[in-house]
This record gives sequence, C-alpha cells and structure tokens, in this order.
Amino acid sequence: MTIKSSSTSNPTLPLLALDIGGKRIGVAVSDSLGISCRGVTCLFRNDQGWPKQTLKIVREYGSQGIVIGLPKNMDGSEGHQADDCRSAAKDLAQVTDLPIFFQDERLSTWTAKERLYAQGLNEKKVRAKLDQTAAAVFLEDFIAKHSESLEK
Repeated sequence: MTIKSSSTSNPTLPLLALDIGGKRIGVAVSDSLGISCRGVTCLFRNDQGWPKQTLKIVREYGSQGIVIGLPKNMDGSEGHQADDCRSAAKDLAQVTDLPIFFQDERLSTWTAKERLYAQGLNEKKVRAKLDQTAAAVFLEDFIAKHSESLEK
C-alpha cells in the first residue's frame, strides 16, 4: 500500500485531489508546474467502480500522485468522516501504485462556496461545483505546503 503522510514523501506534479464525501467525490487536478488547480468532475460514492473511474482521470491528466482531503474537526482531532476517508484511501490503494497523500481540508468547502458565489453562480450551480472546487482548494493548500519539495 502506498498511502503516505503528507510529511514523509516528496510528491511529484501533476497531482489529483479527491474530496470524499458520503454521496459524492469531488475531483480536482493541478497543472504540471503547480501553478493552478481546478475542479474537473464529481464521482458518485455509491458507485463501486469509483476507484477505477479515478484511475481513468489519473491517466487522462497524467497525475503522479493523489491527495485526499482529510476532514478534521476544528480542534484538529479526527472523527467518523476522517475514518471514512482513510477507508476510501485503502480501497483506492488496492487499484493503484501511485502515492496517496492526505491534506487537512478544514474550511475548504466554505472557501469553495465563497469563490463560486463570487463568480456570480446561483445556488444550483454552486451545489453542482462545490465538491470539485473544494478539492481544488485543499490541493492548492497541499502544493503550497510542499512547494519546496515538489518534484516537477
């Protein structure tokens, strides 16, 4: 299994990010220089084939690693949702050898909502893009945190 702590390995760009929720999985990608991140799609968690769908996206964008958002409580502790994300990471690790990293995703959904409303989107469009935009937000945070050690 290649699940790694975000502090134990040097990630290689470009990266793919997954915002794993109970119903949907938001997907975002970075460019090969780590300059920009953007949401690309949402997968459905109840679809048992989501790990293989993720690999198709990995191949499409040439991703060299996967960053999974880890939902922590505001005090930094982990609860049921974090356990669920770690379980999903294990499922994904069974179909890929790519390194999988975790990134604290606190406030990423709130930041994503702010960005989407600032673009003038209505409530329906915000809901449709929220998960993938949140993935882009914490992918940006991950890249910023590892900017000196990223392999491009």
